[in-house]
Amino acid sequence: MARARVLRGTATQADEPEWRPLLDAVGEEVCGDFMWMFEVELSNGTRLHAYKHADTRRYVHLDHTCAAFVFESPDRYRRLPLREVLAAAFTPLPGLAGVTDEQISASWAAVGRLARD
Repeated sequence: MARARVLRGTATQADEPEWRPLLDAVGEEVCGDFMWMFEVELSNGTRLHAYKHADTRRYVHLDHTCAAFVFESPDRYRRLPLREVLAAAFTPLPGLAGVTDEQISASWAAVGRLARD
């Protein structure tokens, strides 16, 4: 299997949030668990939106088609399946202070819906 191409990325703005990619990926109920942080432009012109989970503090980077990327220090991004990126963001949820069973269920249900699509 070929290794995913790694692209350089530069933060371009942190003033105008774009929620549509995350809403499309996880739905309204789970979207509320994230903070929009900034936008990134990749070396190929693709724009990503960086969302940080409020409880796990893990990032999900999505383009306008819901393609998911992971950050690789210092300035690179690699595409991974959305299901894997969301699972990585949600894995620490059980046991975190203030996280409800309903929140955990809704998060994993969003991942489960991706498996069926």
